[in-house]
Amino acid sequence: MSSSSVIKVGRRHFLAGVGGFALAVPFLGSLEKRASAGALAVQPRYFYFGTDHGGCWDSSFFPQVTTTQMTTVPGVPGHTVSAGPLAVTVAGSAATMGGSKVLTASSSTLTAALVAKMNVLRGLDVPWYLSHNTGLLGNFARNDNNGSDGKAVTTLGGRPTIDQVMASSSSFYTQANMATTKAASLIVNGGTQPHSWALTTPGAPNGGVTPVSNNLSSLALFQSIFGTTTSKAARKPVVDLVNANYKSLVQSSTRLSSADATRLSQHMQMLSSMESQLSATIACVAPPTPTMDNSQLSRYGSAPNAAKWGQLYADVIAAAFACNASRIGVFGFGDTSGFSPGFASSGNTDWHQECAHKWFLDQAQGWLLESYQGFFETVVLYLAAALDGMTDSNGQTVLDNSLVVWGQECSMETHAQAGIQTVTFGGAAGAMNTGLYCDYRQNGQMTNRSQISPYNDAGGASGGASAMIADYVTYPGLLWDQWLATQLLAMGVPATEWELWKDSTGTTQHGYGTPYVGADLNYGSNYAPHYLPNNEPWSGGSPPADASPYFANASTGIPFLLK
Repeated sequence: MSSSSVIKVGRRHFLAGVGGFALAVPFLGSLEKRASAGALAVQPRYFYFGTDHGGCWDSSFFPQVTTTQMTTVPGVPGHTVSAGPLAVTVAGSAATMGGSKVLTASSSTLTAALVAKMNVLRGLDVPWYLSHNTGLLGNFARNDNNGSDGKAVTTLGGRPTIDQVMASSSSFYTQANMATTKAASLIVNGGTQPHSWALTTPGAPNGGVTPVSNNLSSLALFQSIFGTTTSKAARKPVVDLVNANYKSLVQSSTRLSSADATRLSQHMQMLSSMESQLSATIACVAPPTPTMDNSQLSRYGSAPNAAKWGQLYADVIAAAFACNASRIGVFGFGDTSGFSPGFASSGNTDWHQECAHKWFLDQAQGWLLESYQGFFETVVLYLAAALDGMTDSNGQTVLDNSLVVWGQECSMETHAQAGIQTVTFGGAAGAMNTGLYCDYRQNGQMTNRSQISPYNDAGGASGGASAMIADYVTYPGLLWDQWLATQLLAMGVPATEWELWKDSTGTTQHGYGTPYVGADLNYGSNYAPHYLPNNEPWSGGSPPADASPYFANASTGIPFLLK
């Protein structure tokens, strides 16, 4: 739709939000007279939830599926993966998927229709000791340097996260759809460390990265997008005011280096982008200002309001996505202690040490399980259901045209990232298949099959680990770098926009995120034979781009998901 099209607004353009205020529904072109012929183009939206720690046992998290299909990973001979359809089982008022204790919710919300728009992903690895981090959107250098692997990757330098790659992409935000964009990305940090990072100097991939965060309360975030209805006098764009001086400096100065000219040009582009966002007009009537701000609530402690605290943010995100006021969001929630009544009543106050770091004990595992189920139902599923309740201009729901991802800091073992438990909702505007449980771990047909026993922190069965996991082993799968690349491809951002780094030989690195295979603890012996079959023995480091088929093919979509 052109920026000159007239939008008429009626009462059917609103939908009552479950979070306490009316959510704006995007302009429904089929209900109004059209200024021009042709269908409205639907642009995908992207949202990421990141929660701290991990530590939930795989047996509690992943569902069971009865029917599976098998396929060999393209470019990786012998690595066969499987996928099967997700199914919901209803017992009374509760719905669950394949016996998963985490992916359980009220049957009124976790419906078969919503499960059909969901994916559960297993076997996505960061093959080195990443430990504590908020870098799983691609800036692996955002770790606590606990171990030589983390320090080495930090030394290799930071990279922008995929949300900011999208935000700066001309393929994702075209000139036409920037007319309604009030914020290229909505970044909320509930924890202590940022999840989102952008290039310090736009267009300079080796120039370092800068954290992106608005750290706003839910009400302040709403006001930053929808503002006030008070009209303002038009003013001349800032970029126009300085454009003459810019041209004069670039064209006439003999002292201006080419590097400085490039930086100045990039700065002018940034000003132009900011100006566009300031002058953007959202594509629907602004919803009423919320009456509650989450800064009034607590999400930790003995009487937490964690669910409502997160829902107030989700309400704002849903409204922004519905109006195309923004199409990118990242919510670094922090830890999930506020969703565990058992922990609140235990008398413990140190979730990090007494629960997350004791994931291998029965009592701590019960608290972790409780917390992740609560977060899934009351925050992740809450947003997915809200987006699925709003109709987009193509007749699909806003969720159909979005990709909502829930990932965690670690996997089953706190500090480790072998098989990070991942859930998605939405079809990314038709780019992704849904309704699947995908297991990307290599199966028993491979002769060089590595086992991973998640006991680095537990000290093995002799260290007091629960009998429930005493004999548990898992297996390597596909690179997390390839999953990041898959998300970029699903959002329509081509590899030419993010394959920006080279290895020591000058060959382009594939996938997204710093390629590395670890040597700390047992990681080298577990991962190197799998990911670097032609490079043993391995002492750890950033491998050449063509070191193995896993790295060479990491810029292609992982099996089953992309259409």
